[in-house]
Amino acid sequence: MKTYDTNYTKSLFKKAKEARQKHEEEISEAYGFTYPQRDIWRSQESNTDRTKLYDMTAVDGVQNLVSTILNLLIPQNQQWAYLDAREELKKTMAPDVRQILDITNKTIFKTLRDGNFYVAVSEALQDCVIAGTGAIALYDPMQENGQIDFMAIPTNQLYFLTNYKDEVETVFREHEQTTQFVYERYGYNMPHLEKEAKEQPEKKMKILECVHRKTGDKDMTYSVHIGKDMQCVEETYTPVNPFVIFRFGKTLGEVWGESPVRSSLPHIRVANEVAKLILTQASWAGLGAWQVSSDTTVNYSNMKLSPGDVVTVDSPLTPIPFAGNFSLTMATVEDQRESIRRMLYSDTLLPPAQSNTMTATEVQARQAEFFRRIGPHGLRLENELLRPLIKTLVTKLQIRGIVPQFVTDEGTFTYVVNSAVRKGTAMQTITRDLQLLQMVSQLGPDAIMQVDVAKLARNILREGDMSPDVIRDLREVEQMKQQMAQQQQIQGMAQQLTNEQPTDEEQQPPQA
Repeated sequence: MKTYDTNYTKSLFKKAKEARQKHEEEISEAYGFTYPQRDIWRSQESNTDRTKLYDMTAVDGVQNLVSTILNLLIPQNQQWAYLDAREELKKTMAPDVRQILDITNKTIFKTLRDGNFYVAVSEALQDCVIAGTGAIALYDPMQENGQIDFMAIPTNQLYFLTNYKDEVETVFREHEQTTQFVYERYGYNMPHLEKEAKEQPEKKMKILECVHRKTGDKDMTYSVHIGKDMQCVEETYTPVNPFVIFRFGKTLGEVWGESPVRSSLPHIRVANEVAKLILTQASWAGLGAWQVSSDTTVNYSNMKLSPGDVVTVDSPLTPIPFAGNFSLTMATVEDQRESIRRMLYSDTLLPPAQSNTMTATEVQARQAEFFRRIGPHGLRLENELLRPLIKTLVTKLQIRGIVPQFVTDEGTFTYVVNSAVRKGTAMQTITRDLQLLQMVSQLGPDAIMQVDVAKLARNILREGDMSPDVIRDLREVEQMKQQMAQQQQIQGMAQQLTNEQPTDEEQQPPQA
């Protein structure tokens, strides 16, 4: 292994730590009110503490939002992104090229379905909704013909920096692994670790993975460093970043993203405190505090009452009255819960509290409202998660020889992503076109002739998220039209011949 200069890597790592440090306390608080087990400060061996969590509105809102994003952005039963030829070149594309493109798209999504992608992306989206930033790593398999490994990177292991275009270019992952794993993965550059890996296979070692682009290089440099002295055990060049970093929202000038949970923290704090007060009030109301007569002297300044306490005084047993008024408590907590649901988009996704069902029209209206409100965030997830993920996966499959090289020619092919934003915009466009067509149809047949109904139907199928596998090719449609025209012509000729044949009475000779 060649000598590796770690000074530049250490300076980048220091800057990446400083970029995350200013957000760590708020991120930790966001995890504390939703998923304490994923707190940025919590190590793998520490215990989960939920004793300070009294209100579950935010937890429920996070689960609903993550599930909705998964169903709308990356549904498992649909091809949510694919490679396609540019519109101006589709008519000139040869049938065999189209067939190769279809096979490539099926290969891409077979890799996603057969691997652990959907599990990893759900965990990463959960981090994104809570902390504002999510990360997925695409690791090459240790076996030659193995599946590509998708791994969600926890927030506490992640550090990164952006370039001048605000694109994530430098990524660090700091974590620990056993000596057995380190030796099996990087033992070819660490032969001295063999003895320790056999004697203490469960001993933990610190690992720092780094991806950055050196000055003047087009490809990225991926390096792995072991131990406190940051011994470099692997350094390779890669055309794509194996780490896909995406943010839910972002403030200008900041590196780390913003999240709906962090934005709603003021309401979450109040709801949590009010829920705690409700429990305290219920304890006092259920058990109370009592006073009884006694000959002893009681120093009330040193007393701290708890629910169910008995106070000895020179009077009969009587309940202690309380001056506090909890009449506004439930109204306060419901206001805060409603604000939390609104900021986590649960108010548009779930049916009203008084009804468990919704009509189809109401479902469509709620989805349109959700698309409208999540628009900027959905667009960012498309640009920072879906497109880079597909590009990285296609490149890795090309390196392994599974996908042909020419399908990534940007002058001929393009990536089509059916994100939530695109779906919402498409449905609005379809609704508008159908309304206009209905208005034009009232003007008579001459007005309808102004609209190419076949093109309109094809546009509705394409923009309405119909699976591209079931949409017929234009050539196939033309062939079907020709076949139908020929069949109609044959049927017309047969009918004409039938009409021209004389009947039995006409064929009989006249009788004498």
